[in-house]
Amino acid sequence: MSVSTVAGKRSNTARRIRIVLAFFSFAAGGITGGAIGVAWLAIRDTWNLPTAYLGILLLAMTSGFLSGSFVSGFFVTRLGMGNTLFATSSATTLGLLGFALAPGWVPLIVIVALSGTGKGIFGASMNLYFANHFNARLMNWLHACFALGATLGPFAVQLTSSAGYDWRSTWFVLALIQVVVSGAFYATRSGWHTNARTDAYTEPGSPTMLETLRNPTVLLAMLLLFIFTGIESSAGNWSFTLFSEFRAIEKSTAATWLGLYWASFALGRILYGFVANRLRVESSVRFLFLLVLLGGLMFTVRDSGIISVAGLMLVGLAQAPVTPLFYSMTPVRLGEKHATNAIGFQMSATGLGFSALPALLGAVADVSSYEILGPFLALSALVSLLLFNRISRGERRQPA
Repeated sequence: MSVSTVAGKRSNTARRIRIVLAFFSFAAGGITGGAIGVAWLAIRDTWNLPTAYLGILLLAMTSGFLSGSFVSGFFVTRLGMGNTLFATSSATTLGLLGFALAPGWVPLIVIVALSGTGKGIFGASMNLYFANHFNARLMNWLHACFALGATLGPFAVQLTSSAGYDWRSTWFVLALIQVVVSGAFYATRSGWHTNARTDAYTEPGSPTMLETLRNPTVLLAMLLLFIFTGIESSAGNWSFTLFSEFRAIEKSTAATWLGLYWASFALGRILYGFVANRLRVESSVRFLFLLVLLGGLMFTVRDSGIISVAGLMLVGLAQAPVTPLFYSMTPVRLGEKHATNAIGFQMSATGLGFSALPALLGAVADVSSYEILGPFLALSALVSLLLFNRISRGERRQPA
C-alpha cells in the first residue's frame, strides 16, 4: 500500500471524525433547548416566578447568541477554527454548570446570556465550517441533529425527575456530556481549518452591510424568518405548559407529546434532505406553509388530545425544512455578493424571533389565555405565506 493511499485513508477517517463530532455537538446543544420548556415550571417554582418569565430567559439566551454570532469571525481569524470550537465548547460547559448552580433568578439570567454568547460563536463557526467544506445535505443533517437532541430534552428532564432528582440534576448531566465534547474538540483542534476562499467575500466591489439592508427583499425575508421562527420556539416552549396546566394532561404525557413535536421536527429535516434536489423549492415552501397552518388549526382542538397532538407534530414536521431551504435560495435571489451579508441578517432575524415572539406570546397569554397558542401558530404561518408570495412577486418584477 502506497504512502499516498495510507495518507488518504487517514484523511478520510479524520474527516468522518469531524463530521460525527459536529453532529454530536449539535445534538448535545439541542438537548438543552428541548429541556427548558419542560423544566421551566420547576425552575419557575424554585423562585416563585410568573409563568411568562420564560420569555425573559429566552431573550437573555438569544441576546447572548446574537452577540456571539456577530463576533465569531473575530475569534476564528485570531484563534483559528479548531481553537475557537474548543474554547467555546468549554465555555458552554461552564455555562451548563452555572445554570445548575445558579443561586437566584438574576444570576441565572446573567449566566444564560454569557453562555449564549459562547453558543453563538460556536454555532456560527460550525456553520461556516460546514458551508465551506461540506455539501448542503450534510448541512441539513447537522441541523437535524440539533432537532434530534431537542427531542431527547423533555425525556431527559422526565428521567431525572422520575429518579427523584430536581431540574438542576439535568443540567449537571448535560455539563458532563459537554465535558466529553470539549475534550474531543481539544484532541482534534489541529484538523479544523478555516475557509480557503475568504477573498471571495472581501473582493473589491462587494456590497456593504448597509447596501444589502437597503434591498427590500432582504428586509421582507428578515421579517418572514422572524415570524416563522417564532412558530418553532413558541410551540416548543409553551405547548407543555398549555397541555399540563390548562388542559389537565398528565405531565409525563405532556412531556412525551412535546418530545414527539421535536422528533417530528428532526424527521422533517432528515426526510427532506433525501428529496431536496428533486423538488422545486418555491412550491415546496408554499406547501409547507399550508401544512403548518393546518397543524396550527388542529392544535386548537382542545377536546381531542389526538387531533391536538397530531396538529403539533404536523407543525414540527412541516416547518423544519423551511429555514434551511430559505437560506439555500438566498444566493439565487440576491446574488452571491449580497448573500454573504443577507444570510447573516437572516440568521439574526431567526434568533430574535426565536426568543422575542414566545416572550410576547407569554405576556399576552398571562392576561388572556394560553389557548391563543394554536391560533398564533396558524396566523403566523398565514402571514409567512403572504410575505413569501410578496417576495416572489417582487423578484419577478426585477429587471434581469
